[in-house]
Amino acid sequence: MPGRGRLTIPALPELPPPAPSTGSAAPPTSLADALLHALQEDPAHAVVLLDEAGVVLFWNDGAQHLYGPATAAMLGRPLPARLPPAAEPAALPGWAAFLARQPFEAASPDRHADGRTFWSHTRLRYLPGASTGGPAALLNARDVGPRIQAEEALRASEARLRAITALSPDIISIIGADGGLIFNSEAASRIHGYDPSEMLGRSTMDYIHPDDRAGVQSAMARALAEPAQIITARYRYRHADGNYTWMEAVARNELGNAHVQGLVTISRDVTAQIAAEQALRDSEARYRLLFAANPHPMFVYDLETLRFLEVNETAVAKYGYSRTEFLALTARDLRPPEEMPDLLRHIEETRRAPHTVHCAAGCHHRLRCGTVIEVELTTHPLVWEGRPARLALVHDVTDRRRLEQKLRETQRLESLGVLAGGIAHDFNNLLTGIIGSASLLRDDLPGGTAGAESLQLIEETAHRAAELCRQMLAYSGKGRFVIRPLELGQFVRSTAELLRHTLGRNCRLTLALAEGLPPIQADTAQLQQVVMNLVINAAEAVGSGEGVVRVSTSLKQVDRNYLAAAYLAPDLPAQDYVCLEVADSGCGMSPETQSKIFDPFFTTKFTGRGLGLAAVLGIVRAHRGAIRVTSTPGLGTTFTLLFPTTTEALPAAPAPAPRSTTSPRPSRTILIVDDEATVRAAAKLILTRHGCSVLLASDGAEVLELFHKHPGAVDCVLLDLSMPRLDGRAVLRELRNQVPTARVVLMSGFDEREALPQFAELGLNGFLQKPFTAEALLARLAAVFDT
Repeated sequence: MPGRGRLTIPALPELPPPAPSTGSAAPPTSLADALLHALQEDPAHAVVLLDEAGVVLFWNDGAQHLYGPATAAMLGRPLPARLPPAAEPAALPGWAAFLARQPFEAASPDRHADGRTFWSHTRLRYLPGASTGGPAALLNARDVGPRIQAEEALRASEARLRAITALSPDIISIIGADGGLIFNSEAASRIHGYDPSEMLGRSTMDYIHPDDRAGVQSAMARALAEPAQIITARYRYRHADGNYTWMEAVARNELGNAHVQGLVTISRDVTAQIAAEQALRDSEARYRLLFAANPHPMFVYDLETLRFLEVNETAVAKYGYSRTEFLALTARDLRPPEEMPDLLRHIEETRRAPHTVHCAAGCHHRLRCGTVIEVELTTHPLVWEGRPARLALVHDVTDRRRLEQKLRETQRLESLGVLAGGIAHDFNNLLTGIIGSASLLRDDLPGGTAGAESLQLIEETAHRAAELCRQMLAYSGKGRFVIRPLELGQFVRSTAELLRHTLGRNCRLTLALAEGLPPIQADTAQLQQVVMNLVINAAEAVGSGEGVVRVSTSLKQVDRNYLAAAYLAPDLPAQDYVCLEVADSGCGMSPETQSKIFDPFFTTKFTGRGLGLAAVLGIVRAHRGAIRVTSTPGLGTTFTLLFPTTTEALPAAPAPAPRSTTSPRPSRTILIVDDEATVRAAAKLILTRHGCSVLLASDGAEVLELFHKHPGAVDCVLLDLSMPRLDGRAVLRELRNQVPTARVVLMSGFDEREALPQFAELGLNGFLQKPFTAEALLARLAAVFDT
């Protein structure tokens, strides 16, 4: 091969005559002879000396071994003739270089005398002078076929290795003991963006993320210490663009292998795998958030067996089963027996359409403690360990249904209250005409006559009708109240004697009244109606048998759960309330009856008994309180009334005021404004009888017209609260703009407390409750004119 040492032949003396045909050389007699002897007997190399004509001057045993002919056959003969077919000397490899006095050395195909071809390595040198007297060529050749084959095999092996490493998606590397890169496959350029030659010799640590270097160094140290082990490492490798790529490598120590002498590593880009692992962790985190930590109960059940496969902690806490117990149950175990057909029908629908989302409302589940709750179920399809399953999300709607029911009841009661208030308003207008006219007629008829007795009956009936109106207004929350602070226990104690008279002999009344209760704001007349209604109802519930009605007062700290089970309490705050309880040992009520007790059109008694509990509810609503009712058939009923406390001090008992018999002076002009003709007629009749001039208006617009027609003539306006076109408030506002000093008395069948706040800034001169008698109307006007 080029670069290897060459055989140097010194100038040769006269060559000896050819050796005998045996091919044996004569014993050496000089240095040249010794050299020739050594060359002749060297079997590894062919040594041939040729003259310029290619005639063989010297042929050693190596030449005979390489080419075939013996020395005796070749000496003195042209070399090309050694092998058939004969050729000219110019056909010899390197002969042209010899003639040009240039050395020649090359490996080329050659041929043996028997026709076999082989590869020989030939060196041909020009010798300027020899013992023959002319230039000669020294040919040195050896069989290099095995080496050529080995080199070919090596090249083939290297080609296969290059093909494997080039096609491998992973990087195949050899790293020295010092961490320097000895070899990198082409995948390194594809994955990291570097030219392979750029990385050779560099330390691998130069490319590894600083945070990962300690781990990689530890892995390399293990590989160096444990040659038989395969070491794995995961790290971030800097790309040519400056970003980092996640790599995973396996390495084995091959430092003891003379052909490798390094750590063999196979590394691959696992960035996508890392992202997938992170996505999986995120998915598991979302799973924990959406399933395991979901505030609603969730469980997975097998679609065929209905057995629970997974359950979250919320479900465990909600239903009361341990996780192990839950996973031993099926969906059938949660449903009440009466809902089993619905469950089976739902399961069958799910099996027919397994890939759809199903929602079911109105279902019930039984908890471990036996409590039954109402739930809404939403189920989603999924595959669990290769089997069709359903994921169920459970919403406990028990409290919501209860609140919805209470809201419906409240809305129904409010609607009935609006209806009752409207009826009472119209009825009051009719009664105003009846009572006002009857009170005038009473003065015209002498006592004891048949007409006077009939008139008395009319008045009594009208007042009873007015009482019914007051009950209706109380139910609507717009009754006439005179609110003042009072102590509930003292109030009940003061009415105890009256309460006992309402009970039969078989029914015993007991009192349990707490001392020192904080005062409440209440109307005594309305509160008395409440107590009387509740006690009478309790006595009637006891019936003809022996029984007890217990009335008690207390101070109770109430929370939201307690208020949730009460009527009229959605917006009441959790705080201390003064409680009035009326309990009986009577027949109790069924849930159906209890749901209707505050309906003004429902009664368990004979027709015509009045509003009763409906009025109680309205009065409590007007007092910003709440009612809670508990009842069990056969065990009695308890009504608990809650009243908010007040910090206002209890007033001193007022002295009774003498009844006023005054009336406005004659010649006063009164403008009566009411959309009800009977009210206008009755008031006009009363006022004209007492010498007043009267102007009438059926709505607010007529009032303003009359003031324009009669400027300064109107001394006082009797103004109705509710009218078409312009209501009382709008009329008063216009009057104050035009006639600021006008006297105005408001008339209404609603409670004074409800009506007056609407006119607080407009300056009313008085209030007249409908229906009114002649005396009440005259007294109110007299008071206005006297101030």
